[in-house]
Amino acid sequence: MTDETLTILVVEDEPIIRMDLALGLADLGYNVLEAGNAASALQVMDGRGMVDVLVTDIDMPGKMNGLALAAEVRQRSDSCCIIIMSGGMQSTLLAIPRRSSFLAKPIAAEDIVAALVRVS
Repeated sequence: MTDETLTILVVEDEPIIRMDLALGLADLGYNVLEAGNAASALQVMDGRGMVDVLVTDIDMPGKMNGLALAAEVRQRSDSCCIIIMSGGMQSTLLAIPRRSSFLAKPIAAEDIVAALVRVS
């Protein structure tokens, strides 16, 4: 799944990391949306409609972390690819939804694109 017409939602509470990933993906030609937490991400999805790819950090402020967000998105859409990232947790300790991939931080836009190939 490397179609540059995809819409990717990047959910990260650290603004510099979020902007860096969003700019990198946009430079590669993807349509990119951003959110700073899970609640904002769900609002973006509700207002925007179809999001092809969710890229979310695990640790975020608010009532819902990235794993809970990924589970909610999977319930809403079986077709959305999900990429979960973390700088502190290991993928072997996580129960991630089907059609999902885990990336250990630090990551770059190219790592997200490579993960899309694996989960599609």
